[in-house]
Amino acid sequence: MRKIQLTGELSYKGLTIEQAIANRRSQRDFSGQAMSLAELSHILLYSSGITDKRHGLRAAPSAGATYPIEVYALVNNVEGLSKGIYHYLIPSHELELTYEGDFSHDLSHAALGETMVRHANAALLLSAVFQRTQRRYRERAQRYIFFEAGHIAQNAYLVATSMGLGACAIGAFYDDQVNRLLGLNGRDESALYLIAVGKI
Repeated sequence: MRKIQLTGELSYKGLTIEQAIANRRSQRDFSGQAMSLAELSHILLYSSGITDKRHGLRAAPSAGATYPIEVYALVNNVEGLSKGIYHYLIPSHELELTYEGDFSHDLSHAALGETMVRHANAALLLSAVFQRTQRRYRERAQRYIFFEAGHIAQNAYLVATSMGLGACAIGAFYDDQVNRLLGLNGRDESALYLIAVGKI
């Protein structure tokens, strides 16, 4: 599998957290202008990546640091990346190409015909590996897993807003279709949440 090392910090400093919260709105209309790899890297790092290398802690809180959420990026229009589905390798801050090709229409169909995912620069697809949290928290695990997916999605919204980009979360989709798109069996690991991101 081909791996792409993601960049570090952007030189551009965005809005303050208060400004990003005040300006955050779901953006469904994307311009079609290419997103840079650095911009996608920034969104991934500050939504779900490791922000404390010494202790391995991440941008989003996780019950017991069990980190059940996996992040995939369906790339439509990002400079330096082929169209395809990538797995975000959080420990190494890399993208791993899992399927090359244009899957935007497949995702749109899985998302009940939602067209924004065809025009977004990328769609982040969050899945859960349930046993990571269930081993420790048993019947409470599902709640904690859903919390974490929400934390990551909100981070993605705020980072995108801070950078002058758009984001829109999507919860309405056919689970089986998205799982097939990602190569997941839907039992050990299953899709939970989609976030379209891109230039506006």
